[in-house]
Amino acid sequence: MQWFFWRGKKLRTVWRIEQGGRSSFLVGTAHFSPYSFRQSLVKLIQSADTVLFEGPLDQESNAEVVRYGRQGDTAPSLYEALDPAAIKEINRHLLSSLQGPSSTAGSYMDLIYPATPDLLKSHTQGVRPWMAFFTIWSAFLNWKQSMDVEAYHIARELGRKIDYLETIKDQLEALDGIPFDRIVHYLNHIELWHLHKELFEKAFLEGDLEKFAFMTGHFPTRCESIIAKRDPLFFHRIEEFIAKGSTTAFVGVGHIPGIRKLFLEKGYQIRQEGP
Repeated sequence: MQWFFWRGKKLRTVWRIEQGGRSSFLVGTAHFSPYSFRQSLVKLIQSADTVLFEGPLDQESNAEVVRYGRQGDTAPSLYEALDPAAIKEINRHLLSSLQGPSSTAGSYMDLIYPATPDLLKSHTQGVRPWMAFFTIWSAFLNWKQSMDVEAYHIARELGRKIDYLETIKDQLEALDGIPFDRIVHYLNHIELWHLHKELFEKAFLEGDLEKFAFMTGHFPTRCESIIAKRDPLFFHRIEEFIAKGSTTAFVGVGHIPGIRKLFLEKGYQIRQEGP
């Protein structure tokens, strides 16, 4: 299984792990993506006895994350920490995402009303900072796909055993650990987001970990709570499963360098699939 195609593109964020004649896969995912990789994911999941994900992806678990994220009354105010220019630009993007790409309503709103609706304020009031950030970032991207969710549904369709690398509680603790100042800094530099969006997509499709790490270095989730603390935990859980049988593990692509390094240090052969 050397090539993974979707619309002429190769899915290159796939690493084969080998030891003692057994083979498993480590897949770097994009939590937000403009593409479906269904063909590739089906092949990867068909080859596995067990499919692993970072955490539960069922509707009830997702609803629990949303409920918790909305319980942010005691959190610092993200809205008050942002620069006025950033607030204005974010509001413009949020309004545009609601109106749709073909609408001119956003362009003329300032001419019709004294001020545009303060959508950012409604998105940040009473919610945890990370919840507000992901709401704003996903609206900006307008990417409708998630490799994790797509792979989860495929695994269920194919009747594969599904397990998780952490609990919802673990995930929520990691999200709460994202530094507030990193979120503020990134939101204050929305003028860079279009470039970051293009570079992220290019680096992901190329499977270029070095380029990906360089261009996402200032992203709020590239922090100790999300990456450094969880990489060893993910590695040990994945290792437990691949010792029992063929496994395909899906983790955010930002975790791949750390997990790959740990597998190499333990004497595993791990190589990126592709030409």
